[in-house]
Formats: sequence, structure tokens, C-alpha cells
Amino acid sequence: MFDEEFFENEKKQFIMDSFKFQNGEVLNDVTVEYMTYGTPKYDENGLITNTILYCGGSLGSFAGISKILPLTFENCPFDAEKYFFVSLTALGSSGSCSPSLTGLKNKFPEYTMVDVVNFQKQFLDEKFGINHVLGLVGNSMGGFVGQNIKNCLSCRIQLRSFKGGNESQN
Repeated sequence: MFDEEFFENEKKQFIMDSFKFQNGEVLNDVTVEYMTYGTPKYDENGLITNTILYCGGSLGSFAGISKILPLTFENCPFDAEKYFFVSLTALGSSGSCSPSLTGLKNKFPEYTMVDVVNFQKQFLDEKFGINHVLGLVGNSMGGFVGQNIKNCLSCRIQLRSFKGGNESQN
């Protein structure tokens, strides 16, 4: 069910007007590759309240969510009827704003994990109006990114729960 064709069909792109890196550099018309899965639930203000952000591993692809999709069926821990999953290809990874996609190659701005976090936060806000997430799930490097989101006060993502790939550091 969750094969390569599934991910190719679910893949979407969003263009952010611009993204400002921590070092002050700005890129315009920034591509974000992503997918959503599950059922969004809305509050009285029309805001999505049940978002779980999936942070992919070292390759940073939105398709990394494949690791948890078998757990999204009814009565499973990540029941897709209860949760709305957002998974995006990380800043710097092919498919989203990256050296190869922008054509900047070695002139692409240097970036930090805080930039990766801010990229995700800006995307969630601009695309979906999400300023808080119900939870974070990540594996490998994604667990590290999730941990940074959890600890990074400057990203201003309100978080209700976190599940990372390395529980000994939580």
C-alpha cells in the first residue's frame, strides 16, 4: 500500500515567498516538498489542532514517514482518523530548498539545525496556519531535529508531546 507510487502521488510542493537564514542571507521563492496524511481536526477558529510533525532521517525526505505509516490504521498508535501528519523534505535536502534545487550549489547559504527548525515552522505557519503541533515524531537525524524543535525557544512552535529516535536523550 505505501509503495513508491503512493509517495509519488502524495508528494506536493509549496512555494514560500522567502526564507531568512540565521546568518541573515535570504532566498526568495523557496520550494518546500511535503506530504500530509490523516484527518485534520479544526477548532472554533478554523485552526488545525491535531498535527503531528514527522521529521525524517538523515536524507531529510518527506517519504521518511513510511516508517510510521503501518501504525496509522484504526486503533493503532498513530490512527490516521485521529491525527493529521505533516512530513516535509528538510531544508538542504533534494526536493526542497537545497543547493541542487536552487542551482546555487556551493554558493547555497550555510545553515544550521536552527535554520532547519525555522524552515519547518515557517512552512507550517504559511501553508496551514499551524502555530502549534500536537506532537513530533522523528527517526535518526529526524529525532535530532525533533529534539531541536522541542528545545529551540526561538522557533515558537508550541508542543504537547515528543517522541524521538533516541529516548536516552529525551
